[in-house]
Amino acid sequence: MKWALMLAVALPAFGFAQQNYTLQGTVGKLNKPAKAYLRLNYDGKERIDSVEMKNGMFEFKGSIPSPMEAHLRIIHDNTPIDPAKPQKQDIFGFLIEGTTIKFVSADSIKNAKISGSPLNIENDKVTALLKPIYDQYEVLNTEYKSKSLADQQDPIFIKSLEDRAQKIQQATIDAKMDYVAKNPKSYMSLMAFNSTLPPDFNAVKAEEVFLKLDPSLQNSILGQDLAKRIALVKKTSEGVEAQDFTQPDTDGKPVKLSDYRGKYVLIDFWASWCAPCRRENPNLVKSYAKYQKDGFEILGVSMDKAADKAKWLKAIQDDGLTWKQVGDLKGWENEAGVMYDVKAIPMNFLVDPNGKIIAKELRGSKLDEKLAEIFGK
Repeated sequence: MKWALMLAVALPAFGFAQQNYTLQGTVGKLNKPAKAYLRLNYDGKERIDSVEMKNGMFEFKGSIPSPMEAHLRIIHDNTPIDPAKPQKQDIFGFLIEGTTIKFVSADSIKNAKISGSPLNIENDKVTALLKPIYDQYEVLNTEYKSKSLADQQDPIFIKSLEDRAQKIQQATIDAKMDYVAKNPKSYMSLMAFNSTLPPDFNAVKAEEVFLKLDPSLQNSILGQDLAKRIALVKKTSEGVEAQDFTQPDTDGKPVKLSDYRGKYVLIDFWASWCAPCRRENPNLVKSYAKYQKDGFEILGVSMDKAADKAKWLKAIQDDGLTWKQVGDLKGWENEAGVMYDVKAIPMNFLVDPNGKIIAKELRGSKLDEKLAEIFGK
């Protein structure tokens, strides 16, 4: 079953005192066997409640620990579902909070008008604010579709589209951050701010913005989750001391990151099964050969599992990786990988002789360029 929610920003759950809600809806004149379903998902559990429709009406009552995403779905009849045919689903995505929220529609819940919810009203305002910016993407799509196949494949044209799309993306972020600055007590500000942060964001700047939000937002579940996320990213930001770790090498002997103090060391997270990692290895081999004598080292950290140890060892040999390789062979649960919040590979961190991170994600020619800058070559 596919549930969809269209909102202006990403919506993790908030965390406040337990609050009671009432959902009242009227959808045409639907009666049994028509049923209304309410879906909530929090604390790692999916919760689905249902009631029969009576003269088009339904009602749900309950409590939630905080405002959060919710979905209403109406099953209009008891026609058997044919897995071979696409199913049209009547679903309405909204934000549930501790109040009485009403839904009214003449035919389907997806077309319902919602009232009685300040949070959804505020979400509509943010949606309206961002719509002129989002509409610019459609302009790009229309332009692309109007071109011939040859023009669509033209590198110059594609580059122009990418450049304009990037400007639209930045305009979206700027609009959200302007809203955040002007509405530091708004729930939507916390959600909008959270949605602007990519996996690898500037944690120092993010913390500055976060601390300007109202304390009630900082102390919400979303606020606490975001604070933890900022703290985690901050641990691997440039300028901070690299977290020390110990992992066994290919012979089972323990190796510490701190063993490399006094040298520049690249912590390289990779795996034998990772094609992009294997394609990146020749660049590492080249840089290592060029700068090792100047005090540059690499410490490879395997994200392989124990069952793939032989493949890991073979990849080391096949790719000519002559630097130290370590790994606890726990796959994505590699303790060093968890410590450095590695969610995708290849991933690397360049640490200076004092043990501080000075750069990361140095792939392709970027590593060689950084080392040339450091060693003056």
